[in-house]
Amino acid sequence: MKINFALWSTRRTGGTRVIFEVANRLAKRGHEVTITSLGTPRHQWFRFSDKVRIIYPESKYSIYIPFKGRFSISLLSNWLLGKIKIPYYIDRNKILALAIPDDVDINVATYCLSAHAVYGSGKGRPFYYIQHYEPLFFASDPYLYHIAKETYYLPMKWIVNSSWVNGMLRKEIGREGPVVLPGVDTSVFFPRNVEKRRDVKAIIALGKRGKAGNLNYIYKALNIIRKSSNLKLKLILYGDDPRLAKLSPVPTEYFVNPSDEKLAELYSMADVAVNPSPYESSPLPPLEAMACGTPVVTTRYGTEDYCFHEVNSLVVPPEDPESMAKAIFRILTDENLAEELRKNGLRTAKELTWDKTAENVEKIFRQGLNEDPQ
Repeated sequence: MKINFALWSTRRTGGTRVIFEVANRLAKRGHEVTITSLGTPRHQWFRFSDKVRIIYPESKYSIYIPFKGRFSISLLSNWLLGKIKIPYYIDRNKILALAIPDDVDINVATYCLSAHAVYGSGKGRPFYYIQHYEPLFFASDPYLYHIAKETYYLPMKWIVNSSWVNGMLRKEIGREGPVVLPGVDTSVFFPRNVEKRRDVKAIIALGKRGKAGNLNYIYKALNIIRKSSNLKLKLILYGDDPRLAKLSPVPTEYFVNPSDEKLAELYSMADVAVNPSPYESSPLPPLEAMACGTPVVTTRYGTEDYCFHEVNSLVVPPEDPESMAKAIFRILTDENLAEELRKNGLRTAKELTWDKTAENVEKIFRQGLNEDPQ
């Protein structure tokens, strides 16, 4: 099959990694795979197979910006398109649609803002790889909220990344799709032989700003533990916003965009990994931490498919720092519990591989080619 994935950007995010991992493995399975993305090349953080072709139309052509005139190819035009958002979504969708190869069999939208480009291109059988109920991203912006929601009514085949998202789609749209869970690369994420300090308990988390990150609830939870116990705590954060470390109530070290190998070392150094988000959909950090043998504390929702309370993780309600503090404290002070979660987490990680994810996606693509469009 000739398969294209349409992206809004190739910057390093969990959702982008899922698409990259699936694309890479589909190419290794013999398919012709392209990734067509707006913006400037930002995929260097990922190791692609040489069989995957990547197209950046904005880096190759002049871009027409309505009411502002024509800008030649430059970082300035991409910067403007990134900064001045709402008026230019339609034009950027057209740029993306035109850049998609003409002869694709499967054409995959990967984000609500690229769905119209895929469907409007008229190229290949349109699919929608849904990795979140994305109207939630735009709750404070009615215009973008409705743009995101209306994409679910486009006649496209679906792939959905979690049971939670399927439930949201069923409730809000009256439709659902096949669930394909993400994976983890256990050749990279595995327990590393690193030295741990016995006198300090280390907690690791993705350090990003905003509600999706919900880092403030980790800070509140750690402050509760700090005030109510004699434990010496250290927080390890990673991401692209090191300023967040200044807000922590405990000693904190921030690692800016670590490589996967370095991230595996950081997970292995930690005594517990925490996912505080109120609505992540199949987040990768809990799986990566499990693969490294690190006990996990996570919130609902979006983790139901592979995070099971008191089996391979401790699951707490979102935005509840008291419950989060109790869960973290239990793992830090109960060696038997920590070991049980560690063993079961490793077992979960071995079951969820990217090869299995790609195989399931491939089956859905093949089936979709033989069915009438929805």
